[in-house]
Amino acid sequence: MGEMEKKSRQRSKRVRVEKILLRTIATAEGVMDAFLAPRALRSLKDGDPDWLRKRDPKKRISESAYRLKQKGLVEFRLDGGKKRLYLTDKGRRAMDSVWSEDFHLKLPNRWDGKWRLVIFDIPERRRNVRDKMRALMFRLGFLRLQDSVWVYPYACEELVTLLKTDLKTGRAVLYVIADAIEFDAPIRAHFGLPAE
Repeated sequence: MGEMEKKSRQRSKRVRVEKILLRTIATAEGVMDAFLAPRALRSLKDGDPDWLRKRDPKKRISESAYRLKQKGLVEFRLDGGKKRLYLTDKGRRAMDSVWSEDFHLKLPNRWDGKWRLVIFDIPERRRNVRDKMRALMFRLGFLRLQDSVWVYPYACEELVTLLKTDLKTGRAVLYVIADAIEFDAPIRAHFGLPAE
């Protein structure tokens, strides 16, 4: 067993957490069914065979979407027999504030030891959306690991869900929660987090 895996298992014993959780809401292409593509479920199952028994992916996606609905930021509409997610007027105002230069993510008092990755593969024909997404990630303090892979140490799922809804990126943007990243010392230093 590798060193990262050992550390990850130790953290999991100290704190009740899932090992890996992928969440995505495909607003432009069908809210609930996009995440449940067979390859996505197979990769989750390969990463943790008990994962599907522990947490139902449909339930996790629904929870995130319904939290935003309860806050009045999104609404569900039937479109062609599929349930789709749309921004409300309040959600549009929230997104306008996100795009403003004054917007900052609220930081918790304590880091939970998990990394949030935002991964996007937005096609060249939508380059303006891709550039807009990169600029926002940089401005909000995310660290770029690779061209379209950004890391942040604090929960930002609702922001990512709103971005996906606003930019109509669907499954082109993934939100990942990871227990460990290989060679994370420079990442920790970047965010001012204690070394392990």
